[in-house]
Amino acid sequence: MGGATIAEKIVSRAVGRKAKAGEVIEAVPVDKLYFNEVIGPPAVLNFQKDFEDVYTASGKKLQVFNPSRIAFMPDHTVPSCSIKVSQGISLIRDFANDQGIAMYKEGDGIEHTIASEEAFVLPGEIAVATDSHTCTQGALGALAFGIGTTEGENLLATGELYSFTVPETISFRVKGRFQRGVYAKDLVLHVLGTMGEGGASKKVAEYSGPTIDSLDMDGRFTICNLSVEMSARTAIVNPDKTTLSYVEAALARRGMAMTDDLRGMVARSDPDATYSKTVDVDAATIEPTVSLPHSPANAKPVSQVSDPISTVFIGSCANAREADLTIAAKILKGRKVSPSTNLIVIPASRRVYNWAMDQGLLKVFADAGANIESSNCGPCFGKHMGILGPGDRCLSTSNRNYKGRMGSPDAFIYLGSPAVAAATAIEGRVADPRKYLPAGEA
Repeated sequence: MGGATIAEKIVSRAVGRKAKAGEVIEAVPVDKLYFNEVIGPPAVLNFQKDFEDVYTASGKKLQVFNPSRIAFMPDHTVPSCSIKVSQGISLIRDFANDQGIAMYKEGDGIEHTIASEEAFVLPGEIAVATDSHTCTQGALGALAFGIGTTEGENLLATGELYSFTVPETISFRVKGRFQRGVYAKDLVLHVLGTMGEGGASKKVAEYSGPTIDSLDMDGRFTICNLSVEMSARTAIVNPDKTTLSYVEAALARRGMAMTDDLRGMVARSDPDATYSKTVDVDAATIEPTVSLPHSPANAKPVSQVSDPISTVFIGSCANAREADLTIAAKILKGRKVSPSTNLIVIPASRRVYNWAMDQGLLKVFADAGANIESSNCGPCFGKHMGILGPGDRCLSTSNRNYKGRMGSPDAFIYLGSPAVAAATAIEGRVADPRKYLPAGEA
């Protein structure tokens, strides 16, 4: 009998018995649940409306299933961009205070960055949130995916997902050393271009191989983050020393340590696990890559593209961590943003922002002519801090470039790595970053 994938093992641990891909499980308990200020308010209101009578009838106060396993992380339009958003943030803050739930401040960062940085999500857990890019936590070796408002409401009450189908897994085996100027973002855009928008529909994208093993956590977060753009249920990387070192540091920031119980949660796929498909990727053949409008899967080598760009955005839950800002600053140092281009830089969290300030990276961006904003999702989903107008062309380090994603449906969005973004900001057109990297540097 074949072994189990990491996804199967995580579900098996949660339900207390062996679970196999394709099996429908009546109820699966989740370990962690988090909300942003977009879906959090309606989920809370629905929870109060639908469950208060049940609790009142039994003589109890309305109470979530476990406040220590829930968090609210306002990030999409913060600082608040409207009266409605302010009301929503006040609503979830009051609810969090009443229930004893962790409530993060505006500017603490993007939810998918905070969840890992704060060791809220840990390896081996099932983590869900009301946002499709929850899959980012798969880099930790967690089974993490997005849910809707109704599921979020029910989870507040019960802590369980109902009629859950254990997903099948596609194995992406990646070997080969990156060429100079190629990064994790180029790899995942290449994969999206190969697989297409529906190429991993409802499946787990599991990444392994020497190339993945050599990546830092920032690169792994990027790969898992974008995998949902080929319709994957989620993505995951088997935990290793790099993972555990990251988690131990995150726990230490909270005055905690890696315990035997936490180590016991760590799961890895068996060598003889059964996959629905195996895809071999040679990273050594990949060039710096961009996705052209209007699909993340519309990927091409940057050497084939030189379209003019009016806005460059370095930010989002996909590419705004330490390694991302470091390479962008290396390219921009001593150079200026093109007069025809607006550069927006938004670090992914307050911790990253402060780190970049201490390292002098924010000064590099400011000297180059960038607009630097406090940590939030920014223009990524077209609500504030750089909304695109008709005809605008934006090169973004984010994860989606559908029509209307960042504002006007008549705008054009390109996706690329922080290195491509920095080079593009300098030239005012989609540009190859390799010409700006010193010889011998990655």
